[in-house]
Amino acid sequence: MKIFQTINKNALFIATISFLIGTLLLLSFLISQSNTFLSIGLFYVLIAFVFNTITLIGLVINSIINYQYYKENLITISLFLLNIPITIGYIILVDNNPLKNTLL
Repeated sequence: MKIFQTINKNALFIATISFLIGTLLLLSFLISQSNTFLSIGLFYVLIAFVFNTITLIGLVINSIINYQYYKENLITISLFLLNIPITIGYIILVDNNPLKNTLL
């Protein structure tokens, strides 16, 4: 599917970068078991939450204004919202930490 609206392109880019940074921080924590990565990760989740919420509000407003692109807007919002369950899963993974004391 071709994305025509700039705000949707930007939102998908933000969602992708947010996912990649979160995954990198999760893997770094799981490998190193360092509390530093845990602190950085929690701070990142808070910053990403604020930034992504602002972006989501912009997407909703855009979907109301540009309702003729409803399919593109709904797909973008759906893909953007996929980061929420992924983040929850990452937090559960850190909390349960299956690699604790196995790598070192």
